[in-house]
Amino acid sequence: MNIVLSEFLSYCFGVRRTLNMVNKLLAARQKGNYYMLGEIVHNEHVIADLKQKGLKIINQPEQVRDKGTVIIQSHGTSLQAIRLLKSRGIPFIDATCPMVKIIHQHIRDLEEAGYYPVVIGKKGHDEVEGIVGQVREALIVGEVSDVTAKKFKGLTRVGVVIQSTFIREKALSIRDEIRKWVADIKLINTICDPTISRQQEIREKAGQYDCILIIGSCSSANTNHLYQLARKEKDCVYLIDSPAKIGSIALPDRGSIFIASGASTPEYLIDEIISLLEKRMISNT
Repeated sequence: MNIVLSEFLSYCFGVRRTLNMVNKLLAARQKGNYYMLGEIVHNEHVIADLKQKGLKIINQPEQVRDKGTVIIQSHGTSLQAIRLLKSRGIPFIDATCPMVKIIHQHIRDLEEAGYYPVVIGKKGHDEVEGIVGQVREALIVGEVSDVTAKKFKGLTRVGVVIQSTFIREKALSIRDEIRKWVADIKLINTICDPTISRQQEIREKAGQYDCILIIGSCSSANTNHLYQLARKEKDCVYLIDSPAKIGSIALPDRGSIFIASGASTPEYLIDEIISLLEKRMISNT
């Protein structure tokens, strides 16, 4: 069995930047607490490691009970949360991914230009909620079925942005459905370059190998999107969130395995899984 690795394993630029920032802050800490407003990334292994180093995870600014510093997660947050931190005099560090901040600016510009804001993305996802929180109000659509006459009734001009890790084909299908109900639609494709590269690689490579392993958390949107794309091409596809899962999946005795990962998957986790796969290959010979 031959193992082939993706060109885009482990962290994307934005996640690596945020983690480097947080790890430096924790290492230099002398007194006071650091609070992360929401999970820095959607990977339970990364979160557990940071908690062990002293990072505290909160969901609302009101949960800060001392003179600690709040870190805005890589997915970003709402303007309301920022205003609340400032009004309470709570120091904060903005670790929002630069590409997400670009989306924030786009949706504010669209609203200012007279377009009703629409976000294509997963409702409830931290990034999507942060994007919506940049404007007075907005619609969130994650599926073609979310686009209905009732939801878009009375809207004549809509400005659309896309969650940075969304699937491009799905976003364009949603856009086409919106066009059935709204005459004037302006869409800005805000899917980030790392997402585009990883998704394109899966489209090109999935059919070339006997089995595909996607390493990452089940709670990670970009990881799940890679899994969905791979499943369109092949039945032997697994999403692996832990080395412990390797022994329980059915892999071909011969042939090839392509390994990809989500943008929030730590390198050590990928290395552990590859090591276990190699040991399994040796034991089967």
